[in-house]
Parts: sequence; C-alpha cells; structure tokens
Amino acid sequence: MSTPYTRSATEDDVFAMEQIMRDAFENSYAHFMPEQYVRAWFDTNQAQKSVRVGLGRAGVTEIMGRVVGFVMYLDNTITQLWVDPKYTRKGAGRALVEWIEGEYRTKGYPTITLYCYEANRDALEFYKKLRFRRASTFQSQDVQGGPVPVYTMLKMVSKFKNT
Repeated sequence: MSTPYTRSATEDDVFAMEQIMRDAFENSYAHFMPEQYVRAWFDTNQAQKSVRVGLGRAGVTEIMGRVVGFVMYLDNTITQLWVDPKYTRKGAGRALVEWIEGEYRTKGYPTITLYCYEANRDALEFYKKLRFRRASTFQSQDVQGGPVPVYTMLKMVSKFKNT
C-alpha cells in the first residue's frame, strides 16, 4: 500500500468526494440512526450539497492516485472528515488530520475543533489516537427520532510538524 498524499481539493475531486461521503455515511451511521433518517439523507442528495458548499475549504487524500478521503473545515473546525470504508486503517484519516493541522498552524489557530456522535465509536477511537479530547457533550436535534448525544472534541495545534 502506498503512502497517502494529501492536497487541497479541486473541482475535479467532487465526484469522488461525493461517492466517499455516501459510502462512509452509511457505513458510519446506519447502525445508530433511524433508517428513515439515513434514507432521507440519500434521497435529498446531502452528499452532493455538502461537497459543493465546502469545496473551497477542503483537502483530499490520495493513495496510488485515487482519492480515498477528504476533510472540510470552517475557521478552526473540521466540519466533515470521510474516508472510503475500503481504505480505513490505512493512514488516510491520519493524513487528513495532519494536513488540516498544518493548515491551522499556518493560520495561527491554537486548537482544532470537531463534533462526533457518541455512537460513532470507531470515529471516537480514531480521534482519541490522534490526541483529540472530549471537551463537552450536547444533544443533537438534527436527527429524526430524537436527540442524539454529540461530543465536542478538541486538539491543540502543535507549533511544530508531527508533534
């Protein structure tokens, strides 16, 4: 397996990003979100809408020339981080977080913030390995079927690369 390469996203990446988001969304959320919510998410083309809105603030990771994951951000907050389920645990997610940390270091942001559903255990473990810490919990009202606990996760941005 090749080393992941991360760069700023371009218009040429949109289709791959949308497909990754669709595949990863179902893989990550279907086990705890109501089926009608997941179905509605797909029926309303949320992947396409999300990717198009955030394209100017996004990075993609490639392995052997194929886009396998992406991250989107706004100010010091990661708003989306998705990895093709076939490429999890192969360094793509770590490469995306390291890339965004470099972007934030350049901009002078002291922390990275993100939000993660409590029930998304794989993602929580991934973020903990990368030194994110839970700062607070709130109830998300955006999921049909009732509130879902969400963690606010923080990571200090290192002043130096790879620390």
